[in-house]
Amino acid sequence: MATDRGGAAGANRRESLEKLLEQGPFDVALRAAIVARGLSLDRIQDRLSRQGVQISLATLSYWQSGQRRPERATSLRAVEHLEEVLELPRDALRDLLGPRPPRGTKDTGLPGLADLWPSKPEVSRLLGDVPVNPDTSLRRLTLHDRVMVGPDGRESSVRCTQVMRAERGGPDRALLVFEWDGDANDPPTVSGLRNCRLGKVVTSEASCLFAAELLFERALCHGETVLIEFEVRNPRRGLAEPAVTESYFRRFRRSVREYLLEVCFDPAAIPQRCRHFTAPPGESAPESVRSLKIGVSDSVLVLARDFGPGHFGVRWHFDK
Repeated sequence: MATDRGGAAGANRRESLEKLLEQGPFDVALRAAIVARGLSLDRIQDRLSRQGVQISLATLSYWQSGQRRPERATSLRAVEHLEEVLELPRDALRDLLGPRPPRGTKDTGLPGLADLWPSKPEVSRLLGDVPVNPDTSLRRLTLHDRVMVGPDGRESSVRCTQVMRAERGGPDRALLVFEWDGDANDPPTVSGLRNCRLGKVVTSEASCLFAAELLFERALCHGETVLIEFEVRNPRRGLAEPAVTESYFRRFRRSVREYLLEVCFDPAAIPQRCRHFTAPPGESAPESVRSLKIGVSDSVLVLARDFGPGHFGVRWHFDK
């Protein structure tokens, strides 16, 4: 007796889509809805355009791959029209993005993760190899970076402590993107993990970029907080000459409630000048610069409250 395999497969896909629309995440549900509707991104873009919604193919691709999430007011309105094109119930996709902002809240225009590295086009490919959607569901509350600078004037390791809150249910990992300074064939190592374990790791030797998943002990509920710690050790092999100038800074896509940056120098190489700087998102000139005094412990300490988006860091210089 013949069986209707196509019908059974279609029923399974519908059940899977219904479950994803209930639980998310957004990117996986969107991807499943596109497959179920049988439309290419070009056709979806065309149908949205007929409804007066202008959206690029790259943005649609970013949304379904998890590299970006719709966050601006115009993007959220586009999602509502996207539900119509995909023949989904009203707010089926929109509800997976979390609560709507209060009435009167301004569009923050947050940069995408790849936008923080404009001079490193390889970061888009790098982030395409690891899921970024869970990380964008997290809000950084407090961060503490303890940077150890070796006798060559370059950072040898970074010890990081982060406290994060889940803005929606389900995130089970954080994303680490690190640019190392050394031999392109000798990427950094991650160790000393607390309340997390190392997941997938991808590197770009051409640009010395390193991305890794930090997997939590379990998925977080909405509003739940997690504290994780880890250390990134920067290999020193392959460096012919010590650096004359160097810096350490963080790229913040969203504001952080409190960020503490501690830079500790080796007693054999104390810089003559040390400055704290901030800059807007992207590879641009510093927005503000302030001189720092190195303490008796051969270290400097800078604190930021409600900072971001943008760059926040310290530069040091060794006189010849």
